[in-house]
Amino acid sequence: MENTRFEERKELFCAIYLDYENLAISAGQSYPTLEGPLSLGPIIDYAASLGEICIRKAFADWSAGECAADVKKLVKYGFEMRHLPQTSSRGKNGADMDMALDVLEDMIHLSHIEIFIIGSGDTDFIPLIRRLRARGKRVYLLGFDSSVGSAIKENCTKFQSLDELLGLIEMARDGPESEEDPAIIEEDRIAARDLIIRFVRTRTEEGPVFLSDLKNQLIRINPSFSEKRLGFSSFKKFISSLKGDLVSEIITDRRTGHPLVTFRDIDEIDPVRIDADDCLATCLNSRLRFIGDRGVRNRIFEQILETFRDRRPRSIHEIASAIHPKIEGSVSRATLNRLLFGLGGEERVFRYYRKDPMVPPIDSPQILNDTIRTADDIEAIYLASVRESLKRIFPDMDDAMVERVVK
Repeated sequence: MENTRFEERKELFCAIYLDYENLAISAGQSYPTLEGPLSLGPIIDYAASLGEICIRKAFADWSAGECAADVKKLVKYGFEMRHLPQTSSRGKNGADMDMALDVLEDMIHLSHIEIFIIGSGDTDFIPLIRRLRARGKRVYLLGFDSSVGSAIKENCTKFQSLDELLGLIEMARDGPESEEDPAIIEEDRIAARDLIIRFVRTRTEEGPVFLSDLKNQLIRINPSFSEKRLGFSSFKKFISSLKGDLVSEIITDRRTGHPLVTFRDIDEIDPVRIDADDCLATCLNSRLRFIGDRGVRNRIFEQILETFRDRRPRSIHEIASAIHPKIEGSVSRATLNRLLFGLGGEERVFRYYRKDPMVPPIDSPQILNDTIRTADDIEAIYLASVRESLKRIFPDMDDAMVERVVK
């Protein structure tokens, strides 16, 4: 009886599940200089555009850290907050397991929910996403580009970048050293062009295709596709930029008034492939801001040790301010901030001395971990962190290739 009522209304219902601690940490690591980068308003607006929101749940340890400061914000937006205290010395709280069980239970007992929105970059959710899609559900994944690997993106219905959704890319560009690297834009555009070639090569019907259908088809092939990441304000402008290359013409359908796209024959199209080494180099240099010069890294790491010689707690901001003038412009301040922020955390180089949830992570006092005694200790942790990030972004990449470039 209940299912019949929902079918008669023909309305889509969606549910939001946020691995909030995962998102808060990723936001701080991606944008250490921005205050409160994780905004809920645009996330709610995005979900509402997909359907009526009937469930809003967020999972975290709400007693400390960035999450504690956001409790009022979550209450304002109507989230049910599931408290998951830390259960290990490394700060793990089992949010992924608890969240997965909640999602599966809701899928079984609330069959009217068609759209599941998962906010996390954790690859542990891949089996859950596969199970949901096997039941005919749509799964929209939310996450920060730098912390979501290609494997989980490929398994969802659509990946929505939080960098883009929250407008963080534009905010970061306002900084003096934050312009988007042209190599990244060029790499993304080549990848998008290759995506369309894949569509043209494998489509079962010839002839023009409606513009709106084309975008849906591209997202089915690559759930992370977004024309905005390529610098275009609309999908039509992106497709129009390919006229004379992949696209023959864009016309208006007389019957519907909607745009129709006609493609060139596949044998007339010049194939362009992304070189794996170039792709890796762009990711290292532009996305991860990897410092490839061992001598520069050593000077920075020596200065970190010197800064903490008196054992006094210092924030990431203070550490960067002390080090940057002494390395004679070897790296930008933004790159230095990114490096220092990535070295923070248990079992890394420094950890929080006293975490105040009302203080931004970049201004929270840090102390050097007891295991750090030499620049080589920091070097080993830094390189391991970069390798870990690369493997998360490119899970299929050969380990030998990663080792070859990260040294």
